[in-house]
Amino acid sequence: MNYSIHIDEIHIEGNTFRFVVTGVFDIVSSLAKPKVIMHFSNGIEDRRIPLVFATLNRNEDEGVIEITSNYVYLLDRLFWKSRNCGNDITMCFNLLYGECYEEKIEVDMTPALLEQDKLCYVCRLEGKAIRFIHQPDFVQRLAKYERGQSNKVKTAVGKVYSWVVFACSLCLLPWMALDALLATFHFIKYPGKVGKADASRLRKFWGHINVRLSSLSGHKISVRKAKAFYRKCKCGYIRASFNRTKKKCAVEDYRISFISLRRTDISGNFAFVYEKMKDNPNLEIEMYLDPKDIADMSKKEMDRFAYLCATSKVVVLDEFTPYIHYFDIRPETRVVQLWHACGAFKTFGFTRLGKPKGSPQKTRNHRNYDYVTVSTKNVKICHSEGFGIPTDHVVPTGIPRTDVFFDEAYKANMQKSLYEQYPQLKEKKVILYAPTFRGDVKETAYYPMEKFRVDEFMDAVGDEYFLIIKHHPFVTEKHPVPEKYRNRVLDLSEQTELNDLMFITDIIITDYSSLVFEASLLDIPMLFYTFDLRNYIETRDFYFDFESFVPGHFFFTQKMLEKAIVEKDFAQEKVSDFAQRFFDDFDGKSTDRVVELLYQALSE
Repeated sequence: MNYSIHIDEIHIEGNTFRFVVTGVFDIVSSLAKPKVIMHFSNGIEDRRIPLVFATLNRNEDEGVIEITSNYVYLLDRLFWKSRNCGNDITMCFNLLYGECYEEKIEVDMTPALLEQDKLCYVCRLEGKAIRFIHQPDFVQRLAKYERGQSNKVKTAVGKVYSWVVFACSLCLLPWMALDALLATFHFIKYPGKVGKADASRLRKFWGHINVRLSSLSGHKISVRKAKAFYRKCKCGYIRASFNRTKKKCAVEDYRISFISLRRTDISGNFAFVYEKMKDNPNLEIEMYLDPKDIADMSKKEMDRFAYLCATSKVVVLDEFTPYIHYFDIRPETRVVQLWHACGAFKTFGFTRLGKPKGSPQKTRNHRNYDYVTVSTKNVKICHSEGFGIPTDHVVPTGIPRTDVFFDEAYKANMQKSLYEQYPQLKEKKVILYAPTFRGDVKETAYYPMEKFRVDEFMDAVGDEYFLIIKHHPFVTEKHPVPEKYRNRVLDLSEQTELNDLMFITDIIITDYSSLVFEASLLDIPMLFYTFDLRNYIETRDFYFDFESFVPGHFFFTQKMLEKAIVEKDFAQEKVSDFAQRFFDDFDGKSTDRVVELLYQALSE
C-alpha cells in the first residue's frame, strides 16, 4: 500500500502545538478509513494519540483517500506520571489501515527547522521522528507563572462577586414571581423570549423569572444545574475525604481492594481472581461492590470508597470507575484494571478524541492505571491509546473469565443445567441472536426491533432451528415473539450469563458485540447482521478494518442473513485464525497470570 504524510505547518505556543497535516493513502477497502497515530515518548513513558482529521475525502476514481488535520494538542497533558520532568519529547507517525500497520512512517516536513516556542521547546525533524527539544527559560517561566497566579486571583474574585450578586438577586424573588404571574395572564408583556410559543403557563412562569434573574445576576434557577452542582459538591467531598485519609492513615502493604461500580456481587473476572487469593492468610482483601452514581452515594459509602483507595497497596477495577480519577493516588499504590472485554473492537476513550463521547485531552480518566490486563499483545497499542497510558502498562495476561472455555467439566455441567431448565432446546440447533445496543449511554440505549423480524426469520430458517434472543443489558425493550413461535423462540435477555449460553449454541448472529472473541474460543460459526454498518463506522468506528476483522460474513439485510443460514454459508474457517490473532494463550490459566501480576504489584 502506498501512503505519504506531509506536515505543512507546526505552531508551538506555550504548552500547545497545532499541526497542519495532509496525507494521501491508497484505498484498501470500501468501508475502512486510515488511522494515523502520533506516538510520543519522553524517555520515561510513551503516549499514543490519534491524529484528529479535519477532513477526509475518498476519491474512488483515483483509488486514494486524502486527509487533512488541523487540531490543537496540549504538550503538558501528554504524559501522566512524568509530565513535569522537563525532558525532550520525540514524536513519530504510525499508520493503521486495513491489514496494514506501519511504525515510524516517513514524513515530509517543510521547513526542517520549525518555529521556536517562546517558552518551552524547539521543534526539528530527526530522521523519521520529530523532536521537541526542551528549552527551559526560568525568567520567562516565572513571568508566566506569576501571570497565571494573577489570573487565578482575578477569576476567583469574579466568581465570588458573581455569587454575591446572585444571592442579593434572590431577595427580589417575590417581586419576580408577581411580575411573572402578571405576564402569564397577559396583564404585562413578557420580557423577551421565555420559552417555546406552545409552552405551558408554568414553564413560561419560570422562564419569566429566569429572564429577570439572569439579567440581574447572570445566573438562572435550573433543576439540571442544581443537580450538576450537587454532584460536583459530592465529587469535592469524596476528594476531600481521600485527602484527609491520606494524612491520617498509611498504606497497608498487604491490603488489596476490589472495587466495582457495575456489580453487587463477586462475579466476572473478580470471582476467578478472588477464588485464587482468598485463602492467603497474609492478605487483607476488601470489597466495594455498588453500582451507584456518586449523586446517590451516602456519606458513609463515599468515605469507605475514599478510605480503600487511600490505604490499599493494590486497587483492582473491572471497568471505568470515574470517582477514583478524582484522587491523586499515592505513588506506592498500584491501580490494576481487569478490563472486562477481550481483544479490541469498538473504539473508546482517548481514541475518540474530537468525537462525541470521546475523552478530552485534559481529563484524568483512566490515566492513573499502573496495569491493564488484555487477552493478547496484539491489542496493547489499542488499549494504550484508548486509556491514554504507556504501552508497557498494558499486560497480555489473558482474561480470567475465559478460563471456563477450557474447563470441560464446567462446560458439561452448564450444558446439563441449561438443558434441564430448557428441555425444548435438546433436539434443535440453537441460534443465539445477541446484538449490541444503539445510543451513546445506558440512559439512551435502544435496539431498532423492527430491523429483526422474528416471524419472518423463523419461517425462513425452518423447524430444525431454535432461536435464543439475548439483548444487551442496557436494552429494556423486548423483541415481540408471535404466539405460533413461542415453542421455538426464547428471550433470555434478563436471565442467564451470555457466556454460559454459548455452550449450547450452534450459530451466533451478532453485529458489533465483543462476544465474538469468546465465541471464537469455542469455534462457533458467526454471522454479522450489520444493517447500519456505514453509519456505525462514522459515529463509533473500530480499531481494525471491519471487513477483514470479523470471523464470518456480514449482511446488510435480513433476507441475506436468512439465505446464509439456509445454505449453511458460515465461513467458519475464519474463526480459528481470529482466535489465534486475539488470544496469546489457550491453556485456561489466565487467572493464574493475573494473580501473579497482582502479587507483583503488592511487592513493588
